[in-house]
Amino acid sequence: MIYSDPYTPTRSYYECCDCGYREATDSLCPDCGGATKSIAVGRE
Repeated sequence: MIYSDPYTPTRSYYECCDCGYREATDSLCPDCGGATKSIAVGRE
């Protein structure tokens, strides 16, 4: 049987695609100016 993990992220965290900098707001990276993407996803 397959069970799903009940974990649900409570905050969204974003990581820079270029340098790996993490922050809690979706914006351009303050370190390198790169785009950020959401890393707060449910686990499987």
